[in-house]
Amino acid sequence: MNSTGTLYFLIGKMGAGKTTFAAKFAAEIGAILISKDEWLGNLYPDEILNLDDFVARHHKLLNVLGPHVQKILTSGSSVVLDFPANTSDTSLLYMDIANAVNAKH
Repeated sequence: MNSTGTLYFLIGKMGAGKTTFAAKFAAEIGAILISKDEWLGNLYPDEILNLDDFVARHHKLLNVLGPHVQKILTSGSSVVLDFPANTSDTSLLYMDIANAVNAKH
């Protein structure tokens, strides 16, 4: 029986270095890095022109990635989410993703 991995997510202001830290940290602990900027940029090139565009696509992405992250966690691998967790709602959402599969966060 595999134990679940750990979900790591970051809280910090824009431009504080979260993306740089996430990449280094994921490499150090052997975790899978999932980057919001990479996914949104590849899925929606030239479609995010304002905050409303970003919010709509960000929510779509989270709806798809949540179950995917849970599968990774239940396989025993840890995940570093390079997604902002700067509000109570987003932090709770990421905790719910982990809690649903009894993973640490």
